[in-house]
Amino acid sequence: LYRTERDKGTLYELFFAKEDSSSFRHVTLFRPFGPLMKVRSTSVETSGMIINIIVPLAGRVETFSQFLHNFREVCIQQDRRIHLTVVYFGQEGLQEVKSSLEKMSREESFSNYTLIPVDEEFSRGRGLDIGAHAWKKGDVLMFFCDVDIHFTLEFLNTCRLHSAPNKKVFYPVVFSLYNPAIVYGNLELAPPTELQLIHKKDAGFWRDFGFGMTCQYRSDFLNIG
Repeated sequence: LYRTERDKGTLYELFFAKEDSSSFRHVTLFRPFGPLMKVRSTSVETSGMIINIIVPLAGRVETFSQFLHNFREVCIQQDRRIHLTVVYFGQEGLQEVKSSLEKMSREESFSNYTLIPVDEEFSRGRGLDIGAHAWKKGDVLMFFCDVDIHFTLEFLNTCRLHSAPNKKVFYPVVFSLYNPAIVYGNLELAPPTELQLIHKKDAGFWRDFGFGMTCQYRSDFLNIG
């Protein structure tokens, strides 16, 4: 990451990963309108940083199944430092979502999830607030996520590295895909989902005006209100 101050220079935030380790080297460089200057270099340990992924949901059972497929591959089989909180609004589809979570739990020996049924009309903000307040184990890093978001292991590490309690929150710029029925309408069969997840102008656009997805600590969320 970097930012440029027009009257001073450019500040760079660099993170270097150690092979087969959860430790990172965080280097801050400042390049004034002159030679490069080293500001600081610190070690960042992320092994104990659990992320509570909070997903507000109503219906969309098929999309939730796709979300769980990605969640299994990235969060359970690779990262293993995740808690999943699903805040489900209404009764329609609730049993299917519950069954999908229980099946994942059995097959992956994974119990770090919470399903919170809410008998109200769907509200994303209300769901995020309920999910944040439901955590009772002290402060935790939260990722406010929608059910149609696809993320990677690298993103989870970025979430950890760019969030700090009482200091900063992280708002990723997400890439929004166009309707595949339109993008691949000239094909008899649309390509597999994995092949649709590409960043190109014809497939979608960067949503640089959206602030719905965020990584922030629970303490900051509660203090801000």
